[in-house]
Amino acid sequence: MALNLAEQKRVWDGLYTSEVRNNFYAFLSLRYQRRQVRITWLTLLLSGGAAATFVTTKIAQPYPLVPPILSIVTAAISAYSLVAKNEKKGIDSSRLSQKYAQVALSYEVMFGRMHLTTSEELQKLDEKKTELGEAGHSLDYSKRLMSKAERHVKEARGF
Repeated sequence: MALNLAEQKRVWDGLYTSEVRNNFYAFLSLRYQRRQVRITWLTLLLSGGAAATFVTTKIAQPYPLVPPILSIVTAAISAYSLVAKNEKKGIDSSRLSQKYAQVALSYEVMFGRMHLTTSEELQKLDEKKTELGEAGHSLDYSKRLMSKAERHVKEARGF
């Protein structure tokens, strides 16, 4: 049996929200990856600087607090890197983006054949989308990134 008007609207809403979330998690993944790269380079720079100040007395003698401060800052950044788990979150965001892309594609196919789609098929796809939402709870939410994702989808769709 074909979908009724309310169900047809659910298909469109599911397609739109899946595309937005696909873009959001892709942007979020990029953010995590860039953050991890910055932290890694900063740690390398500071740890190299700390070692150099211990070796050279030109900086260490007039400024005796510089080597321990650099060591403490380096340790703090390394600790943050371990606790924040940006690399893992970036991978999780990327996977979630791909899963939302698959769900969006399923909605797109359903949208093109609404006269053949059953309510049960729509229900299963809605449940899959809901399950994906639960997977994103451990990741950051950014209103700015969500707005960017919405704009991106609207531009791609010609709205």
